[in-house]
Amino acid sequence: MIKVEIKKEVEIIKQVTVDGHADYAEHGSDIVCAGVSAVVFGLINAVDELDEDVQFDISASEDETGHLTYRSLKSTEKEQLLLSAMMVALKTIEENYSDYITIEIREVN
Repeated sequence: MIKVEIKKEVEIIKQVTVDGHADYAEHGSDIVCAGVSAVVFGLINAVDELDEDVQFDISASEDETGHLTYRSLKSTEKEQLLLSAMMVALKTIEENYSDYITIEIREVN
């Protein structure tokens, strides 16, 4: 199962962590993993390409664990809009494939 954890401070998304694999289908044919990967990597690429004022950090595993963490270091309105769009897309996947992906939103200080 893919576990997505979103940490927010008030209404500001501070961190997004994605862990695991959906195991919906065989490796290479898993539409849930492919969808989540496309949404998350598309978001990171969009933030990097479209927002020159944002500062963020990414850590990802080099092995097969399926781990990625995006941390907002200097947030912007544009970054938050893109992160919110990512949340909507991931929630849509979760609504249709809830046996394979869970999303937890946590408030942090």
